[in-house]
Amino acid sequence: MENNEDLDIYGANLPIFEKLKLLAEWAPLIGRMQAIMGAETPHDQALGIVSALRWAAGKSSTDLDDEALFHLEAVLKSAEGQAFFKWAVAKVSE
Repeated sequence: MENNEDLDIYGANLPIFEKLKLLAEWAPLIGRMQAIMGAETPHDQALGIVSALRWAAGKSSTDLDDEALFHLEAVLKSAEGQAFFKWAVAKVSE
């Protein structure tokens, strides 16, 4: 059984209004996760994951992660990046 310290880590001991505030704050990430789950291709899933990571990275004060994910998304959206991604998925699937 989990002790109270474990519950505090996950916010289980927060007052209900704090839980609702936290849920509202992170709801966009939940929507992005639903889009990832509904994606039809691995490439679309990868773009969805990058979108979710970009959103989460925007919550920090660090610019490096924002910029790196911006470039990763640009590469995945390019014809060459998409071809490379599909090649890699095919190799892993063999």
